[in-house]
Amino acid sequence: MTGRLALLLAAAALLAAGCGPVEAPPERSPAAVAPEVAAESPAARGVTEVRLPVLSRDGFQRRAAAITVRVRNLTCAGLGTGSGFAVDSSTLITNRHVVAGADLLEVNTADGRSFDVTAAEVGVLGDIAFVTVDGALPVAADLSGRAEPGAEVAAVGYPQGGPFTLSRGVVIDRVDGTPFDVDGPILRVRAEVQPGNSGGPLLDRRGRVAGVVYAIEIATGLALAIPMATVDALLERAGTTAVPPCGSP
Repeated sequence: MTGRLALLLAAAALLAAGCGPVEAPPERSPAAVAPEVAAESPAARGVTEVRLPVLSRDGFQRRAAAITVRVRNLTCAGLGTGSGFAVDSSTLITNRHVVAGADLLEVNTADGRSFDVTAAEVGVLGDIAFVTVDGALPVAADLSGRAEPGAEVAAVGYPQGGPFTLSRGVVIDRVDGTPFDVDGPILRVRAEVQPGNSGGPLLDRRGRVAGVVYAIEIATGLALAIPMATVDALLERAGTTAVPPCGSP
C-alpha cells in the first residue's frame, strides 16, 4: 500500500471513531456498472481455460469471497447495489457512483453478515470511494497486485445485487483513462461483468487486488478497471471529499 492511500485509511479510522451515520441526501440509484449493456460470456469473447489460481481453485474463491462485499445504497430514486472490498478491519473501497446520493448505506458479506455504515467519502478525481463500517470485516485485501496486458485476472463481486460471483479473464491492454472519466491509466479486461460488479476488486493470480472494476466499455463490452497505482496517484493529487448529494452529476 502506498503513501496517500495508507494515510487516508488511517484518517478513515479516526473519522469513524467520532462519526455518526451517513446523512447525505439521496440521489438516483447508481449505475452499478455503467453503461447497462448485456455482457458476453467468457467463451463468446474467446477466454478459454484461464489457469488462474496459484492458490487452489477453492482457496482462491474462498479468499476472494472473504474480502469482497455487497454495497446497498438507498437513494431518492430507489435502491442501488454495487460491490467493494475490505482494505482493513473496518474500511472498504468501492466506486463513487455506488455511494453517490446515499440516504442509507448497508454492507453485506458473503458469509451473511450485514454492517451499518458510519462514514463515507469519495475521491475528488476518479470513480473511487471509501466506506467505514460499524464492525469487523472478515478479511482485508492484499493491495499489492499488478496486472499487465496478457495477465490472467478475476473480476469478483455481486452482479445485479445477487450472490457472490467470480469471473475469470485476461487483461487486454493498459490505456489512457481520460476518455473513460479517469485521469490516469486504466485496464481494459476481457471478463464478464454486469451492473452490480462496480467497486469490486480485480484480482491477480495470487488473489491480490490489482485494480477496481468501475465500468463497461460500450463499444467492446470489455470491463474497465482502475489500477491500484492509479488510485493512489489520484488520491495523492486531489484527496477525498464528501459523498455527492442527491441530484449532483
